[in-house]
Amino acid sequence: MIESEYASMADGLVRRLVDTQLPAMRAAAAMVAECVAGGGVLQAFGTGHSRIVTLELAARAGGLAPVSMLAVKDLVMFGDEDPAAILDPKYERVSGLAERVYDLGGVAPGDLFLIVSNSGLNAAIVEMAHLVRARGHRLIAVTSLAHTRSTDARRSGGAHLADLADVVIDNLAPPGDAAIEVGQGVRIGAVSSLTGVLIAQVITELTCRHLLEMGQDVPVYVSANLAAGDAHNQTLTDRYGARVRPIEP
Repeated sequence: MIESEYASMADGLVRRLVDTQLPAMRAAAAMVAECVAGGGVLQAFGTGHSRIVTLELAARAGGLAPVSMLAVKDLVMFGDEDPAAILDPKYERVSGLAERVYDLGGVAPGDLFLIVSNSGLNAAIVEMAHLVRARGHRLIAVTSLAHTRSTDARRSGGAHLADLADVVIDNLAPPGDAAIEVGQGVRIGAVSSLTGVLIAQVITELTCRHLLEMGQDVPVYVSANLAAGDAHNQTLTDRYGARVRPIEP
């Protein structure tokens, strides 16, 4: 019988993430709660598969309403970029994308940023981190410290995402993300999405608990597939309006 090493590894990885990263997740949640209580929005940005984590935070049943997902595809959806341009998976390495995405996002001064990148080194990620810090936003990073420490940045100045954040949450992924060797040098089993989704949900939970302790309203979506879902969610859409981007169906 063929056994799954990934399934066995996942259990220990989740436990290790909670054991080592809970203090950072608590700090991140306190920042998000302060932002939301002050009328701000959490701006979540990632490229490639890191968008899975930002999607887990934005427009999610059981998730916070004041979360807006920023992405390179915004250049097409909300800007005038040729769709063919962003089909290149290496497009995230192009300098200058970050400022264009930021400018299209309707970002307000009190907004908080959460940037997700396993490697933490591509131009779109590092430039966005520099930009949000320069414009006075606080920054939470979700990244692989093992990968970050093993690879030079692809941007002049040499900074990585982790170097620029107020709070860094390590997703515990190995360099290259693939955690299992199945033989003949073949590596599989990416873990950054697994731990990233857990990080997103823990931050959401702790943020909501912070807001309740602060005596604040907790603006959370319910499933649109429940009877009262559309009506409830519309009140949140009306409340935040264009501050929060819709996600594609």
